[in-house]
Amino acid sequence: MKRFLNFIKDTPTAFHAAAKFKEVLKANNFIELFEGEEWQLKKGGKYFIGRNMSSILAFVVPKNDYYSFNITAAHLDSPTFKLKPNFTLEKGRYVKFNTEVYGGPIFSTWFDRPLGIAGRVIVAEKNGLSAKLVNLCEPLAMIPNLPIHYNRNVNKGVELNPQIDLLPLFADKNINDVKLLDLIAQRLNVKASDIVSSDLYLTNLDRGCLVGANKEFVMAPQIDNLECSYGLIEALINSESLNSVNVCVLFDNEEIGSSTMQGAAGSLLEDSLLRISRAFGYDYAKHLTFLANSFIVSADNAQGFHPNYPSKYDETNACYLNEGIVIKNAAKMSYATDAMSSAYFQQICKEANVKYQLTTNRSDIVGGSTIGSILVKNVSIPLVDIGLAQLAMHSAYETAGSLDLEYLIKAIQKFYTKSLKITAEVKFNY
Repeated sequence: MKRFLNFIKDTPTAFHAAAKFKEVLKANNFIELFEGEEWQLKKGGKYFIGRNMSSILAFVVPKNDYYSFNITAAHLDSPTFKLKPNFTLEKGRYVKFNTEVYGGPIFSTWFDRPLGIAGRVIVAEKNGLSAKLVNLCEPLAMIPNLPIHYNRNVNKGVELNPQIDLLPLFADKNINDVKLLDLIAQRLNVKASDIVSSDLYLTNLDRGCLVGANKEFVMAPQIDNLECSYGLIEALINSESLNSVNVCVLFDNEEIGSSTMQGAAGSLLEDSLLRISRAFGYDYAKHLTFLANSFIVSADNAQGFHPNYPSKYDETNACYLNEGIVIKNAAKMSYATDAMSSAYFQQICKEANVKYQLTTNRSDIVGGSTIGSILVKNVSIPLVDIGLAQLAMHSAYETAGSLDLEYLIKAIQKFYTKSLKITAEVKFNY
């Protein structure tokens, strides 16, 4: 868990998470490929590609001929606030950032805490444009609360307007009229005038710690869903399979619907699987038989039981921190788990000696959704939606169980050793 917290420190945005995973993969002898080039693959090889700097797909080819894909999937983005293109907003002597909401953050959790700025900027160079990562991990802004004296009902619940209440304070220009682009340019050793555009976000500078009498909880920003992403990559790095290509794909933009080229609704997974098969000389018909014997584990954290609000949870289907992997179910298929995919993954957990639990929402509460049901629209493969239980989902600072990440890694390592053969609609052989 301490390694995960060290990872969190370096990954304030999806761009930084993807870049960090690239470093990890290269350190473990994975070869980088590019979508704009032909792929030359070898049996026993380990490879990865990135898309738009914020999503990544890695895979391990078996030494033998393969007949299926073992796929895991998660996402790298988290709810926050994005700076608008013209982000400087002056109010008298004060300078604020003009932002818009990204995803579904709990607004109140962003008040009265020091905030940084991170993301990427696009810089004009002599022969074109270059994207550069930015992480100003120092207290640059804050969103101050209105004093209770001017809002006596604040503790009774107040609706917040993101264009009024949530714009962060950056500077007092009467002291020093500092420009954010100047700070970024100085950090990157470029001219501010050469910065053409940007994808910049507010970041929580408090990057995480272990909490509790026995350090049984972990608190950090972006646990949803960097925890699952970290676990899947850890498992892939140590994976080896006899008859399946092991794949891990980490998408961007899940929090805003996934409908981007780097999101789960894009073609990254579908394109990559086909290119793998074509690189080994298999035609499209053969590729379809590989897909028919494949399986996807979609991992995105789950709503753990909150002891202060027991009425929000189903009486027999709640899930708990430190009780293992959560297998998520929904009758409306917002989670794509069905009885067969659930049973297959339960067997994997048993073989790995890993705790697991089944969950669904109360019938009168609409739950969340994730990338699983989106993925199977493009790549129709049996899929189970899983996650790890956490509290305060979409808060600026979330809480999870410190034992569960290891359960995930062990189960996915076991999953990657399998080669599934679906011999009939009702029979999985492995």
